Amino acid sequence: MQIASPAYPLMKRLYLPFLLSALLSVPDSSNAQRVGRKGVTPVNTTASKNKQLFNFTLAQLEGRWQEVKRTTADKQDLPIADTVYLHFTETNKVETRDGTKTIMRGAALIDEPGNILVAAADVYTIGALSATELVLLDDDGTVHTLAKKEIFWRETLGKNAVNDQVLDTPLNPDLSAFDGSSWTVFRRRAKPGAVSDGAVLIRYIKNIKSNGATAATAELTFYSKDKTEVQPCTITVVNNQVEIKSGENSWLMYVYKAEKDEWIFGDHKTLLYFAKPL
Repeated sequence: MQIASPAYPLMKRLYLPFLLSALLSVPDSSNAQRVGRKGVTPVNTTASKNKQLFNFTLAQLEGRWQEVKRTTADKQDLPIADTVYLHFTETNKVETRDGTKTIMRGAALIDEPGNILVAAADVYTIGALSATELVLLDDDGTVHTLAKKEIFWRETLGKNAVNDQVLDTPLNPDLSAFDGSSWTVFRRRAKPGAVSDGAVLIRYIKNIKSNGATAATAELTFYSKDKTEVQPCTITVVNNQVEIKSGENSWLMYVYKAEKDEWIFGDHKTLLYFAKPL
């Protein structure tokens, strides 16, 4: 007759909790990395499935696009005083126009996640695109609807084209007039070839705090075709010019107009910024 050892029930009672603990510590296979055959890169099944990707291409944009409608984000109509024209001449080149003047020629690219359009010095989010209509969202919430054109309206004006305002006489800057204000650049006017593809351009100047007529601080948003940065800056009047410094970047510019509804600065021989209050 086989007799069980008196210690067996005790060992069993000690072993079962240990076994249950070991089983509970095994990672959930739904959150683990899936292991494949030898030599095959494992697939991480925990990667986010919520990131939306877009498949817009520059080939879809080739040709002329003219702004025909402008609205706010909540679909309220806005007046168009400076019609946006985009002419994608090659797969990676674009000419942008604002009104009847040439603004910029430069590189065109679509950035991640596939709906960010960089057109020379302008950056938009593509809201929708078909063979005949392009919807672009500006970073201030403005929605631009452009139609595909065989020829631009401005190209039909001939010699009677409307002349832009002449801006060649700088003002004496007074930074105290800007105290407490914030500005967004809504337009740029550049001489052809004056601005390189890698130029660093100003987008916003916010929360200006003046220290008299010749010095101020603010928050500056600037960008190149590769990235956008937001940094503090100093603004100083230097020999009838305004110098803006932020980190390693600096801009020395003239002021041509300084009124409550518009601020125009830059250099009329190369690049002008047109800003409106936020």
